[in-house]
Amino acid sequence: MPRFKRTAHRVSLTAMFASMSLLFLYLAAVLPTARLAMYFLSSVFIMGLVLEEEIGLAFLMYISVSALAMLLMMPSIAFVLPYVIFFGNYGLGKYYLETRIKDKVIRYILKLLYYNVALVILYILISLLMTDTVTLEIALGPPLASLPVWALIPIAEAAFVLYDYLFTKVTAYYFNNIRRYLMKD
Repeated sequence: MPRFKRTAHRVSLTAMFASMSLLFLYLAAVLPTARLAMYFLSSVFIMGLVLEEEIGLAFLMYISVSALAMLLMMPSIAFVLPYVIFFGNYGLGKYYLETRIKDKVIRYILKLLYYNVALVILYILISLLMTDTVTLEIALGPPLASLPVWALIPIAEAAFVLYDYLFTKVTAYYFNNIRRYLMKD
C-alpha cells in the first residue's frame, strides 16, 4: 500500500507541475505583455521534481509539456520554441552543472555557453519562421525588434544573469516554504 501511495503522489505532483507549466506557457503565447515573465514561470515548475530527485520524471514532464504545447494549445510554434529550446530544459541543465562541476567560475561559464547556444538556435529557428518585421515585433516587443542584433546581445546576456539569479531564488523559496505542504517526508 505505501508504494502505491508514493507512486500516486509522484504522478499527481508531476501532473500538477506540468499543468502549471502549460498554463504559463499558454499565457506567454496569448498575452500581449509579460511574455518573458510567463516563460520564466513556466520553467520553474520542473525544479520541484528535480529537488525531489525525480530527474526522470522531470525530463518526462519537459517532453510532455513541450509536445502538448506544440500539438494542442499554441497559436504559433514560434511561441513554443523558447520553452522547448531553453526555458523547459534549463532546470535540468542547471541541476546537472551544479551537481557535477564544483568550480563556480567554470560552472557559470558553462551556463552562459548553454544559454548562448540555445539563444543562437532559437534565433535561427525564429528567423526562419518569422520573415516579416510585424511578426518579429510580436515576438520581441516593439522596442527590442527595432534594435540591431549586435545591440541585443548585451541585453540578452544581462537577462540571462537575472534569469539565473531569480531561478535560484524561486527554487530556494520553493524548497524552504512550499515543499513542506506538497511533500510528506
